[in-house]
Amino acid sequence: MAAALGQSAGSSPEVAVVGAGAFGVWTALHLVEAGARVTLLDAYGAGNPRATSGDETRQIRGGYGTREIYSRWALRAMERWKQRQQEFGRTLFHPIGRLQMSAQLTAEMQGTQRVLDKLKVPFETLTPEEIRRRWPVIQPEGVGVGLYEPGAAILKARETCLTVAQVFERKGGRLRVARAEPGDAAGSQLSNLKLGDGSRVAAGSFVFACGPWLRKLFPDLLGKRLATPRRDVLYFGTPAGDARFNYPQLPNFSESAFYGFPSLDSRGFKICPTNADTNFDPDSDERVAAPFQMKRARDFLALRFPALRDQPIVATHVCQLENTPDEHFIIDRHPQWSNVWIAGGGSGHGFKHGPVLGDYIAQRVLGRDPDPEYQEFFRLQKA
Repeated sequence: MAAALGQSAGSSPEVAVVGAGAFGVWTALHLVEAGARVTLLDAYGAGNPRATSGDETRQIRGGYGTREIYSRWALRAMERWKQRQQEFGRTLFHPIGRLQMSAQLTAEMQGTQRVLDKLKVPFETLTPEEIRRRWPVIQPEGVGVGLYEPGAAILKARETCLTVAQVFERKGGRLRVARAEPGDAAGSQLSNLKLGDGSRVAAGSFVFACGPWLRKLFPDLLGKRLATPRRDVLYFGTPAGDARFNYPQLPNFSESAFYGFPSLDSRGFKICPTNADTNFDPDSDERVAAPFQMKRARDFLALRFPALRDQPIVATHVCQLENTPDEHFIIDRHPQWSNVWIAGGGSGHGFKHGPVLGDYIAQRVLGRDPDPEYQEFFRLQKA
């Protein structure tokens, strides 16, 4: 293992991780906990608003259609989130449940039912009448069925990245705000990173876990493998003195081209319209919500949550995803440099897996082979 990492026998592995989002910050923490010497670099800092994980909240659920590998990881991650928040002394995991609504029971929902049943994860299939009875503020007109997973939860996103970065530093890691790119190479090994000020950071191994910046750093390798669609997130104010739209009175919800959360920490009722796939530049594009997305969100509220139809937008956030064509993660060696790892392609569902992902990536970097059946799914270049 020492030789593979470019270290002398008996020394601690030295690793540089580029990107302090969900993939990078959890990987850096697990590497430090495994005894490595780790430098974590981010061009804008952990929890910054340009990051894919820079918004307030994300969700975690077990349902993934037929994609059982991610259901298993999500369930494992739930337990680790609970353990970590106890260790960190911060509440990052908020149990709430998740309601998926549809005009009919789709093939994806049926796949979710089969997988959750196999994994012994509780779920319920609800009629429109049952939805209205449990959550009277939901108007289920046009809904034929609801799939409810009571074990789902809201996760703190930006706060998690900041917290994990702080713990990483307390445990001996080095965090730097710096733009980094591949530097000098010798044969099949990368020797160092070149920083924006011209200085270099040397290490035995390198992990590029920089989300939407991956396709900018490696355009020939990832330019066609990753897309970076924008997402507009709208927070609507709730009526004065009305707690019906606040956590924990409502579950997370999704339907067709929308998903959302109840108001957590008085932030506002969150709605995210999807299906807008314009590629977004994470460095230079302005993060101002689009008027047509505001209208889409408000029209959805008028249909499904009519008591909120006239409430003002109190906050917005524009982020981006980094999607692979098959929506599988990329966790693999660089084809040219044997000591360089690419970790990304979160595809809108990476954040929830953070504590498991970070452990998995760290072990791969350290020469171990956790969950070997997953490697085929995570390959950079597929047949």
